[in-house]
Formats: sequence, structure tokens, C-alpha cells
Amino acid sequence: MNQSSSSTFSMEFTQLKCFIAVAREQSFTRAAKACHLSQPSLSYQISKLEEELGESLFIRKPKGVELSDSGKLLLDGAHRLLEEQEKIVSTFRMREELMAGDIRFGIIPTMAPYLLPPLLGDFRADHPQVRLLARESRTSQLLKEVVEGDLEFAVVSDVAPALLKRYSLHLSKLFDEPLLLAVPNAHPACSLSELTTKSISEDELILLSEGNCLRDQTVRLCQRSDRSSSLECEQLPTQLSMVAAGLGVAIVPEMAVSNHPNNALSFLRFKHPAPKRMIGLLKKRGGKLSPAAAEFLKRLKKQSA
Repeated sequence: MNQSSSSTFSMEFTQLKCFIAVAREQSFTRAAKACHLSQPSLSYQISKLEEELGESLFIRKPKGVELSDSGKLLLDGAHRLLEEQEKIVSTFRMREELMAGDIRFGIIPTMAPYLLPPLLGDFRADHPQVRLLARESRTSQLLKEVVEGDLEFAVVSDVAPALLKRYSLHLSKLFDEPLLLAVPNAHPACSLSELTTKSISEDELILLSEGNCLRDQTVRLCQRSDRSSSLECEQLPTQLSMVAAGLGVAIVPEMAVSNHPNNALSFLRFKHPAPKRMIGLLKKRGGKLSPAAAEFLKRLKKQSA
């Protein structure tokens, strides 16, 4: 047995790439050009591979080369090895991109306190090299920061189509969230067999202040004028506290329910088809999310399913 063939193989991927190029081009000159090597360098790689295997891989002819029987035997295996190498390199390249860098994103206040804490904690534990920069603000401000490039994306609920068109933005649905009616315990609405928005007295409806998309959605659902409510507040927790104190009722997102421990509240579901709000991803039209951002949003959708 040839001494080389009895020893441990140590062929390199560079040698296999050169071998495949020569087999494809049937010429050392053309293969060297395709591999961005000088012809002597490519010939050296092929010679090392033949020496390693102990057999000639090509039959040299006056006007080119062709595979020997040994070369034909190696070719299929060489292709498979390089394909596996590409898969491995691609996998680790994606992991490297995902595990480093920043995710700058925005989110509306009626979602942030309920959705972010568990989501951010799990993501940071799995990807400690990714820095998460969350901006909590109203939709109008988040839209501006996405347009200016300060944020990669924003998680919002309601953006007028005219604004999307004007600023070349794209809003895609992440999930739908039911809206419920928050009332004090023993409120007359608790005894209704079917609750509709018409069951809500306009005088007792507590609204968020102007600029909150949940306020706009509430006004549309209740088909009421957007005049000042008898009670308005900036934050959803404050709104719920007012309801618990018996000061009125409020339409609230479902995710706020499990995070509000006040036993003085009841959360009622509306008659089918129940009102809901669409939670969407706002980004520049045609813009591509970073791998880290894509992974983050995938987790957000899964958590909200």
C-alpha cells in the first residue's frame, strides 16, 4: 500500500475548491482565474491533494485536462463536503450577527409594561451580547424616530394609511389583541347577558389623553365625539386605578388584565364579534431587519400567541 494512502488524511477545503474548479473548467488556467489564484498556486494545491491521496486526479492532455477514475470518485464527495462546510459557516455567521450589536426599537405605552419585562429578560439571557434599547412613547413620536432612522422598528397599534404612504413606511400585523371593558365590581354591566359598546354610558367612560392610539380606538368603537371626557389620564395603570375607585369604566387591552392585581375590578368581554386592536410592526418600506431584530420579533409573536 502507498505510504500516503495508509496515513491520516489532512486534505483542506482550499484544495477541494481548486479541484472542483479544475474539474469544472477542464483547464488549470481557467480554474486559476475562477479561484483568483495564480496558476502555479493552484497547481501546487492540486499536487498536494494528489500527494495526500496517493493518486492522480487528472489526465493531462495537450489542450486541457480531464478527470481520472480517481478524480471521478472524489468529485461527488468533494461537492458534498463543501456544501456542508457552507452550511456550517453560514450557521455560525448568523449566530455571530445575532449575538452582537444593538436593537433599537420603540413600543407604545399601552403595551410596554405588560409585554416587555418577560420578553426582554429571556432574550437577554439567551443573547447577552445584544444590547436592547427600548423607547416607550406614543405612536406619533415613534413614527418620527423610525422615519429619521433613530429606531430600527416600532411596535404600534394604529397608524393612518395616509401617514404610511407619506413617509414610505410599512405596517405589518404581528397579532390581534381583544379589547375588554374594565368596570368596578358589581357594576350593572356585569349582569348583562350580551355586552356591546352601546351598553357603555358616554358620561362614565374614562379616556386616555389625546395622542394615545387606544383613546382613538375607543372613540371609534363607541361612536362618540372626541370631546373631553369627564376624566382623562396619561397612563393605562392610572386609568385602571380610576375604574377600581368607582369613577367610571374603560376599554382596555387584554394583556393589561393579568398584570392588574386589583380585586375591585372586573374585565368583561364584548359580544361576538368582539372589538380588538391590531398590533403591528412599523418600519421603513423595503428596509430589512437585522437578524437580532428578526429573532426578537419572532419571540414577541410567540409570547403573544
